[in-house]
Amino acid sequence: MFTVPVLVRLAEQAAGSDRHRLVALQQPVNLVDDAPIRQDLDGKGPLAQAHDHGLTNAGSAPLRGGELLGMATDEFAEFIRPGLSPAAACMLVAASTPSLDVLLVSASSPGHWAEARDALALPLGAKRLREITDVLAAP
Repeated sequence: MFTVPVLVRLAEQAAGSDRHRLVALQQPVNLVDDAPIRQDLDGKGPLAQAHDHGLTNAGSAPLRGGELLGMATDEFAEFIRPGLSPAAACMLVAASTPSLDVLLVSASSPGHWAEARDALALPLGAKRLREITDVLAAP
């Protein structure tokens, strides 16, 4: 299994110095598998490691290929932030992950782009993000 420190060491070995060209990492960040979010809130895991190495973190699959659209309810979206659709709320949670620099999103219409832009304009704070992930972890 690759870890961020291992990937950085491999990049340094390939470059022959610490002046490698590894500048970013991309990984899924979403509410189906919220481990990267939870780890990052604790200053651990691959997102925090990449940040510590000065790498840009790009999160992908915030809706997990559309799977979250069938799972997230209007009530859950209201819990995250009143007035958001379930899709926008799920993207907001992913985008609010502290060490995440970029969230890769796609939309099927100009209206969906505007909704995503507006939802992501004001990220959640770490305390609120932890409250949300704690609710998901509750039995």
